[in-house]
Amino acid sequence: MISEAQIRIRRGPIWGKRLGQQLLGFGGDTTDWMGQNTQLLKSDKYSRVGLLELEQQACYLKYYQSKSWGQSALFQLGIGRGFRSFEGALALRGKGVSVPEPLSCVLVPGGMMLLTRAIEQARDLKAEWLDGPDRHRRSTLMEQAGYALDGFHAAGYCHGDCKWSNFLWSQGQCYFVDLEAVEHVRAGGIQSSNKQARDIARFVLNAEDLGVNEAELEPFLRAYLGESRMRKSELIACILPALDRLRARHARRYGVRGGRLLGGQ
Repeated sequence: MISEAQIRIRRGPIWGKRLGQQLLGFGGDTTDWMGQNTQLLKSDKYSRVGLLELEQQACYLKYYQSKSWGQSALFQLGIGRGFRSFEGALALRGKGVSVPEPLSCVLVPGGMMLLTRAIEQARDLKAEWLDGPDRHRRSTLMEQAGYALDGFHAAGYCHGDCKWSNFLWSQGQCYFVDLEAVEHVRAGGIQSSNKQARDIARFVLNAEDLGVNEAELEPFLRAYLGESRMRKSELIACILPALDRLRARHARRYGVRGGRLLGGQ
């Protein structure tokens, strides 16, 4: 049974206390609690992501299960992916970047939990695309994704895992999720940051995997470039080294899927 002594709030005391009250007295382990009390969105060996209604507010809840004694000790010290995600979200929101509001980090039996405010009526970009929207809708999705990533990079950060499922689409706007790998980068934009170049390369690789063509990708590139003085050819030159490395790794894991964008056939 989960006791009060096993629940320790490390970030966001108000929402942490609310979450802790939901956990108290549960007879199983934390993984079981997630399965019974949230609408599971994602599940693997060491993590669970679910939707939770808390104080009449829709929230995302991610449970990070400890993989080892050492990781448990790091959680106790406030170190780990969930804490990085919380702190990254705070920093990004302070820069005006659209990310879900972080609410709390809580130590629980077996690991730690990250609670964030859910985005209303949100779907990830991959799901939106696979629904087969018309040409105008696809152009809008690509354009808004480009504007969003440009703003993310202009704030001085890289995302670190810029796949389509980490772009949430809601009411005409893109939000970023899974902020565990977010890093502050040196000034100078994509021409000075290999990590920002890799963000775009990861987005393009996902586009290739989904069979996106050059014309469909163009609104993304145009929006990302915006009012900058960089030419499209210069942008492509910046991202091709990272894109080629990602393609090679992807091909080893899954085989070659889709046509190549930006780097020839």
